[in-house]
Amino acid sequence: MSARVKYIMFLFLLVVLRPLFVNSQSTVYVKNAVEGNLKLTIHCKSKDEDLGAVTLNPNQSYRFVVFPKFFGGTLYFCTFRWPGSCHWFDIYVESRDLKICYDDHPTACNWIIKKAGPCQDSPLSNQCFKWNPNTCVP
Repeated sequence: MSARVKYIMFLFLLVVLRPLFVNSQSTVYVKNAVEGNLKLTIHCKSKDEDLGAVTLNPNQSYRFVVFPKFFGGTLYFCTFRWPGSCHWFDIYVESRDLKICYDDHPTACNWIIKKAGPCQDSPLSNQCFKWNPNTCVP
């Protein structure tokens, strides 16, 4: 068998077997827990997809579905605005979140948004993060 045929078979196997190793989708949940009973406007996007802006009332949630790229590197970031403030954060980073955020665990990819920063709230990861540097213009 020639090297070219082996290479084509290898690529075919990668495409066919990838779903066994990488989930086909992850659902991201974002909850407005900004202190002070404030509305929160979220605008999420990736390099290829703009999800648009959504305004959440206090304790209201928003969700979107992420389809990880075959060769990795999927990234979604969001801006978070409330009166007098604007911050941004990488809400889904495949290298950080793929093992945490998968649809077999529907509560696994929960984010709680607070003034101090976003907190990942799941059975597999329960930690808070700082906002990305360089706040956006409010």
